[in-house]
Formats: sequence, structure tokens, C-alpha cells
Amino acid sequence: MKRRMKWKCFMLAVVLLLETCAGNDLQAERKMAADFGMNIKKVYASQQLPNDKKQQSLKKAENTEESVQPAQTVTPSATEPATTEPSETEPAVTEPATTEPSATEPSVTEPATTEPAVTEPAKTATPPATQTPAPSEGAVTASPVPIPTEMVDLEPGRVAKLYFCGRGRHKVTVSWKKTANATSYLVYRKASGQEKYTLRAEVTAHKYLDKSLTFNKKYRYQVVAVNKTDGIRKAAGRTGTYNNRTIVQTDHQKYSYAEMSADIQKLQDKYHGIVHTSVIGKSEDGRNLYDVVIGNTKASKTLLVVANLHAREYMTSELCMDQIEYYLENYYTAREGGSWKKTFDKIAVHYVPMANPDGTTISQFGIKGIRSAALRKRLRKLKSGSTTIWKANARGVDLNRNYPVRFRKQGKRGPMGYSGPKACSESETRAIKKLTDQLRSQKTLRGVISYHAMGSIIFGGSGLGGTLQKNTDRLYYQSRRLTGYASAAGYHSSSGGDGNFLTYIHEVTKVPGITLEVGRYTCPGPAREYPSVWKCNKMVVIQAAKLFR
Repeated sequence: MKRRMKWKCFMLAVVLLLETCAGNDLQAERKMAADFGMNIKKVYASQQLPNDKKQQSLKKAENTEESVQPAQTVTPSATEPATTEPSETEPAVTEPATTEPSATEPSVTEPATTEPAVTEPAKTATPPATQTPAPSEGAVTASPVPIPTEMVDLEPGRVAKLYFCGRGRHKVTVSWKKTANATSYLVYRKASGQEKYTLRAEVTAHKYLDKSLTFNKKYRYQVVAVNKTDGIRKAAGRTGTYNNRTIVQTDHQKYSYAEMSADIQKLQDKYHGIVHTSVIGKSEDGRNLYDVVIGNTKASKTLLVVANLHAREYMTSELCMDQIEYYLENYYTAREGGSWKKTFDKIAVHYVPMANPDGTTISQFGIKGIRSAALRKRLRKLKSGSTTIWKANARGVDLNRNYPVRFRKQGKRGPMGYSGPKACSESETRAIKKLTDQLRSQKTLRGVISYHAMGSIIFGGSGLGGTLQKNTDRLYYQSRRLTGYASAAGYHSSSGGDGNFLTYIHEVTKVPGITLEVGRYTCPGPAREYPSVWKCNKMVVIQAAKLFR
């Protein structure tokens, strides 16, 4: 009995010793497995299975960890016993290779084939040099840095052109088209006589309002496009000149076609966006017939002003060009009954300031002013006398008798009175008729004003009837109040209205219209008379526009 108790105590001590040793070895195995990337949980879990299932579990663990090679079989040292037969003096500390599990206690031994060599742990477990170890579970893999495939150009484009729109005598809006890659624009300015530019503003919009101008001075502006997205990049500057002076000069008598053409271009440069010009035809000698439009070109209403049908009456061209500049200068100013911009937004005013440029050239400079040699030759055969009082065009036709209304052939070719061989035989007549008909067909034409000279009288209309008579009378009497001109009811025309432009307006287009005869003394009118003509007529057209807007 005592011997049996001693044997049980001995066996219990052996079991405890083996468990302690196995725990220490397991610690070492875990460390080595961590060094080699083994899944120690899977290996250790296989120890709790029978021997056949242990091998399957180990093989499965080996297959899932591709980067880990199985360790070599460890040959027990010659000094260590191959079996774990217990000794009464000292229990074995090594694990037997062939020990069967006891019927009373679970086996705690591990197969010898899975124990790595203690002396050479790294040699047998090193993966092949050509194989990349798989990342361990839970590891963070760095994302590759993207390689740019296209360079981004941040250089701003250069401003193409500067545009100016005067706003009275002390303000101007400088504008330009938006440029690529520009985040802002630097606006510089210098006045005439100054050497250096000064920075006026940095703006993000593509326009700048300068409110500090001096009248009768010339200014030069420079605009630089800038990109501040990544540092500061600047394009080359674009320059432009704004001439803050009066354009149309009225202190001389002979306001010529060449002067008018130059003034039209200057007005377009100074008042960009609120004045528009087109060429509606050519004269018989090849000069342009201009249509100058003030205001909104898409307005639902229009007013037509025609001047200088008779050559020697070129003071009317000067008057119309002076009106155009005056209305543009005060376009944004609230004066004389309110803002003119509101009026011009609703009704665009079309001016044909010189309807007979060839005849005007003859009246001012003689037959030598005609370009065509063939026309000059014909004109010299007419024996017209002084060309100063010339009324006809370069073919000797009176344009105010050439319209297709009650037309009859009358007079003979020369400085005045000839109706032409047929209605609309002249290129000037056809161009003005086409413009008039176009505005009428668009259902926008509300009124027509025709300027002639002289007499300081106004022609209206009688016997028109209905709405046409009513609206004609409104325009007629308003213009008489503004100018102080007398009625032309007692005036007798040699043409009797046949082929007349105003007759065409009333009887064909059915639009209200009047004719104003400016001046009092003679024709061509002297320069000294112009100030009084201007005083009487400066508000006629704008007030007519307000009447019909």
C-alpha cells in the first residue's frame, strides 16, 4: 500500500515536471515561430488532437503560411536518452519521440519533427531569395505614390485687347475678355506726360471702373493677368489708350465724309458696347453708307434718323454726329427727364448721318473729289456751274425724288431737281429703303426723323388719318416745342412730294415721321450758325425716343 502511494506520487511529480518543461519549450517555440512568421496558434492547437489529426492540422498550417518552410527534424543529442523512461533518481527533461498517451492522463509531448534546432534556428527557415514573404495578418501596407501622367500648365494667358466705355467726362469702364488660368488682374494707368504706370486696382472680374479722370486728358492703361494658384505667375501686360476728349469738332463748316468716318471709329473705341456701326451699302462712287446705332440692338422698338439726302445740307451730318456723341456721353447720366440708358435699352436709335457722301464731297471739294474717272468725266459734261450748291449725288440724281412712292420722272440730270430714270435707280436710295423696310418688317420701327436745311421749319403730315395721324402729330408738336421752328404748312415744294422720302414713310411704311429744316440764312450754312442749330436740336431725337419707348 505504501509502495503504491509512493508510485502515484512519483508519477504525479513526473507529470508536473513534464508540463513545466513543455511550457518552457512552448515559449521558445512561439518566439522562433514569430521570427519565422509561423502561426503558433494553429500549430499549438494541433497538439490537442490525436496523432493522425495532428499531422493533418500541421500540414494545413504549413499550406496557409507559404513563406514558412518546415523545420528540419532534430536528432536528439548523444548525451540525452532517446526514451523518457523515468529514473528514480532524476526524471528526464526531454520529450520522448515515441511515447504513447497514457490512459489516465492526456499526453503533453510534442512531435519531435516540429521542434526546430536550437543551435541553427535561422538557416533552415529562411525563405528562398526569389520569394517575397506574405505580409503578416493585420499589417499595414503602404500605398504606392501616384506618378503624375500630365503636367498642369498654370501660366495665365495674356489679355487679348482692352475695351473702353466712357461714362460721362470723369469715368470710364475698362474691360477685356476672360483669359485662361487667370485668378485676378492687375490694372495700371498713366496719364499723358507721365513716364511710369501706377497700380490702380487688382480685380477678379474682367472689367474695372475708373472714377477719377480729368476731362481733355489722354490715358494709357495696362492690364496684367495673374495666377496665384501655386505661387505668383504673371502674363505679359496688354495696353490700350483712352482719349477723354470731345471727338466731333463743330467749329468749322466743311464736315467731310472722311472726318465723319474717322469720328465713327473713334466713338466706337470710346463707347464700346453702347454704340454699334454697320455699312448698309455703298454710294455710286464707292463710299460707305453707315448705320450708327445707339443702345440695345435687340430692343423691341427702333427710331430711324436720316440726314444729308441733299449734298449741300451737310450741316445736318455734323448735327447728327454731335447728337450721337452727346447721347453717348450722357448715356449713364440721369439728366433731362431721367436716365437715358433706360430709354436706349427699350428703343434703339438708328442714324444714317450722311446719306449722300458723294454729293457732299462735290459740294465741299468740287468734281475733283470724285474717285471714279468715268463719273468725273460725266459730271464735267453737265455744265452745272458752281458745285458749292450741289444737291444731287455723283450721277446728278436728286435722292429725295428717287423713292418708290408716287414716282414720276422729272427734271434733268444735274446739280438738283432730277428724279432719276426710275424709282430706286440710285444705290444710296436702295440702301436706305432696304434699312427702312427691314426695320418695318421686324415690326420695331416706331418713328422716322429726316434732317434737311434750311428754313427752321418742320414738315409733319396731314390727311393720314387714324393712329398714324395721331402719332405723327405727337412727334411733330413735340419737336416744334423743342426747336421753336415754325410749321411748314405754307411751304410749296416743286416736287409736290413725288418720290419724297417722307412721303414714302407715311404712305408706304405707315410709320409716323417728320422732316426738320435747320438753319436760317443760306445753304451750305455758315459755321457761325451751328451753335444756334445745336441749341434747338440737341434734345429732339432723345425726346422722340422717349415718346415711343
